[in-house]
Amino acid sequence: MIPGGVVAGGNPLTVEAGLQALRLGGNAVDAAVAAKLMAGVCEPLLTGLAGGGLILCRMQGEVKILDCFSDVPGRGHPDPTPAPMEIIDLDFGPDTQRFLYGPGSAAIPALAQGLWVLHQAHGRVPLAALVKPAAEAARAGITVSHGLALSIGLLWPILQADPDLAAMFAGPNGGPAQAGGLIHQRALADTLERLAVEGPDFLTVGDGAEATLRRLGDAARMTAADLAGYTPIWRDPLVGRYRDATVYVPGPPSQAGAMMLRTLRHLQDEAPVADALSGDRVAQLGAAMTQTEVERGGDWVRRLFERGFIDGWLAADDPLASGGAGHTTHVSVTDSEGNAVSITSSLGETAGVLVPETGLILNNFLGESDVNPITAQGPLRPVGARLLTMCCPTLLEHRGATYVMGSGGSSRIRSALAHGIIYAVDHQMSVDALVRAPRCHFEGGALRVEAVGRPEGFLEPLRSAFEQVIVFEEPGLFFGGLHVAASLPSGGEAQLTGAGDARRSGTHGVVPDPST
Repeated sequence: MIPGGVVAGGNPLTVEAGLQALRLGGNAVDAAVAAKLMAGVCEPLLTGLAGGGLILCRMQGEVKILDCFSDVPGRGHPDPTPAPMEIIDLDFGPDTQRFLYGPGSAAIPALAQGLWVLHQAHGRVPLAALVKPAAEAARAGITVSHGLALSIGLLWPILQADPDLAAMFAGPNGGPAQAGGLIHQRALADTLERLAVEGPDFLTVGDGAEATLRRLGDAARMTAADLAGYTPIWRDPLVGRYRDATVYVPGPPSQAGAMMLRTLRHLQDEAPVADALSGDRVAQLGAAMTQTEVERGGDWVRRLFERGFIDGWLAADDPLASGGAGHTTHVSVTDSEGNAVSITSSLGETAGVLVPETGLILNNFLGESDVNPITAQGPLRPVGARLLTMCCPTLLEHRGATYVMGSGGSSRIRSALAHGIIYAVDHQMSVDALVRAPRCHFEGGALRVEAVGRPEGFLEPLRSAFEQVIVFEEPGLFFGGLHVAASLPSGGEAQLTGAGDARRSGTHGVVPDPST
């Protein structure tokens, strides 16, 4: 029997690949793997096999986190100092953000190993069948979506650092490709097909690894020992309560999971304002985000991986605790068997480096301050250690409903997810409505807020409560892309539904449950 399921992601091709896996008899893991492989083809500046991510997986009722985020390179390298990187300020319209890129910014590729481990543990459709749609699309060429066109335009200064990369994403006039253009990734198609047959070894110890090291050359600290020594890790989730809901999120290396639980704890202290989109409700959210940022303290990043630190930080006057920046994308899947998979993965802003033999675009995680914090004494994470991440695949259980969700958006990921949870729990919004509803984000002393859909006069309480308010008149990339797959109780049956975030060209699809 073909199981039912719902897939939500950042491109129609991504979603269709996941749905096809369900039609082949696959479960949520098969659908998520197929969708994420396709995302690397049709969202190639957001995710790819040379990036990293976190995977939340509920199979047969057990929730686990598969940590396939990247390590700091440099094992056995004779130069212990960080490699030089280039600086760029990316323009998000009302706000900007600084990043570093170049060969020296590339951390150890990790996603290929993670997807392989996930499929080996729980998949039931042969990997070759899951890879096929992505490989065929990469070879035939994909049409540039509106979201990809925005990414190409935003990252164009980085892409121009590599002539091969610039040529791949250039339009007919030599500038950044526009929506409707065609992009071919033939070398990536070959790599995907090899992955299905050989597994990831050729990328870690074989000719694919050699090609990566050859392309990086002396401008980076990556070594053969780095690629060969990387290992994904199964971890327990952090588990929290928000009113009468249960929330599962990743702990370290994710910063966002604990921060979101802490924010929800502050929101739980007072009743929600009735109007979910009002200025008073935004003020509540902004105040909770502000308090969470204050409570992180100066030792947060240094101590994040310290045993017991996060448990203690959450447990301090916190009834929630009960357990252990940039261009990112997400896939959410749930199936009619009760399984759920949530994968958030990233390339950062890319290193501006393409490995021509494999078609892989390298990440720039060492150039993201949230991922690789650097002090006056140097980087906080040593060679061989896991980097930090804001990736936060999330599972919400509420009154018989299951919401699988996640977002891209660097530091705004935690805010996008918090909005999804409070819109569902406090305001009973439909899945489509909670994804479309406007968001806010507090960081660095400023409250950023989306204005579309809010009532007249909503800014008045915000300008009296916050020193700096930055208004985004239109929804956009800055506030992430919240993709949700859900199973909702309906007349004794489970209703499968979902939504993809239009801020990042998201969509969703459903294979009906055959038992209903």
